[in-house]
Amino acid sequence: MIRALVTIGALQFLSMLLLLIRTKILAVMLGPEAVGTIAVIDKLVAVIVQTLSLSLPFAALRFLPAALRESPQAMDALYRRMRNVLIGTIVSATLVCVAISVVAPSIWGRELAAHQRILLLAFAGMPVIAMVPFLTNAYAGNMEHWRAMRFAIANASGLVVAAAAAGIGLGLAGFYGVYAAVGGVLVVVAARTLVRIRHAARTAIPLKQAFQLPRAVWRFAAALVTLTFASPYAALFVQYTALRLYGAVGSGILQSAIGISMSIRALLGAAHAVFLTPHVNREDDASARMAWTNEFQRATVLLFIIVLPPLLVFPDVALRVMYSGKFVGASAFVALFIAAEVLTLLSGTYQSLIVADDRMLFHVIQNLAAQALLVGVAALAMPRLGLAGAGLAALVAPLFLGGSTLLFLRRRYDTHVSREAGLMALVTAGILVVGGSIGSRYPGLSPGLLVAKAAACALIWVVTYTIMPAQDRSRLRHGVVHLSHDVVARLARTKGAA
Repeated sequence: MIRALVTIGALQFLSMLLLLIRTKILAVMLGPEAVGTIAVIDKLVAVIVQTLSLSLPFAALRFLPAALRESPQAMDALYRRMRNVLIGTIVSATLVCVAISVVAPSIWGRELAAHQRILLLAFAGMPVIAMVPFLTNAYAGNMEHWRAMRFAIANASGLVVAAAAAGIGLGLAGFYGVYAAVGGVLVVVAARTLVRIRHAARTAIPLKQAFQLPRAVWRFAAALVTLTFASPYAALFVQYTALRLYGAVGSGILQSAIGISMSIRALLGAAHAVFLTPHVNREDDASARMAWTNEFQRATVLLFIIVLPPLLVFPDVALRVMYSGKFVGASAFVALFIAAEVLTLLSGTYQSLIVADDRMLFHVIQNLAAQALLVGVAALAMPRLGLAGAGLAALVAPLFLGGSTLLFLRRRYDTHVSREAGLMALVTAGILVVGGSIGSRYPGLSPGLLVAKAAACALIWVVTYTIMPAQDRSRLRHGVVHLSHDVVARLARTKGAA
């Protein structure tokens, strides 16, 4: 499993590098104000797209693996029906949003009304934004993890092209317009080629049945509809509050902290969608699912141990690399967002068990409560604590989700986190506290400080390696050895081909 996660992580690292290039271009060429404006518009679009996607991207992971067990033809037929429904809803929503932006742009908020042209082009790209996660998850649901990652890399490349267009003078309007065009081509190609069987073997779907989904899929979508609105709305609330209280520059600074934390999800979270969820949904027994999930959690934490310390200890360096020196003010609170993202991934591992057993009512209520906590804490903390209040709000939600998830699993199924997985989670929490404290309290680029922080980072690694379970130490060593052998073998093949 560790080799599969490392391989997925390596492909996702390439995707993350492309997204880093996109972010860097926008940050350097357009500055914090533009980054803050993009952040609010993106989150507004996300509220609409995620709500009206009817959870079909997530449903692709939930139902396509089961359909594939029946037959490739069944999987393909279900995929095409889901695709048709998604296209129908999102294209209709796009037309409505474009019309509103032409007739009454102030509906989107006074701060955004001045960006009418940008809003029009951003809404024009909604079909692409909706189809990208759906197609990625459809590849994963078809058990084609590598194709899913390659598609994600292609999408990230499209974002780089759009950012380059903005950087050479087309501005934010050019960014959204170019991405809508480039992404549209990418989505059309991917949608036509996502099939496990030959075209001739497909089962024809009559037009009147082209939008008919199984009742279980509609129940799944109905159960999640409030959540698909609440989650992106909470993010929009926080970002728009920053824009209202601290202006576009403050919104940009906040987005830089969020962007650093999202790099964790981009690098390490992809395995949850393309590897964890499909495999969990292939298991039938609750105990078997928990055992598999515990092993996945332990393997994931090994990757956290490698990646987190330098990011936490050198947040100002990460902000300069990913954005620019104008964003280093976020270094004082970026650790809160990193911790929130890591805890979200850790709790999400076990939340997949609730979804796999179709306990959607609890899942929805649980997550709605978490989003309500996020909004409530942000509303109280941001006017008093500044942008750090947003980080505190982001941290509350996954803490609640993790605790409530484990309590539910214990009471409902009498399943428990293994001692080893629990220890690895505690190790991760220790890294977050220690590394985050060092990074937030001691920013700067003086040689002496950099050396001291590098030593602290190395010490964190040594102590962590010492206290982790012996089996996980062995996994880490073997994973590094196998990865090294793979790299050497590929280099040798490349040299031989040359």
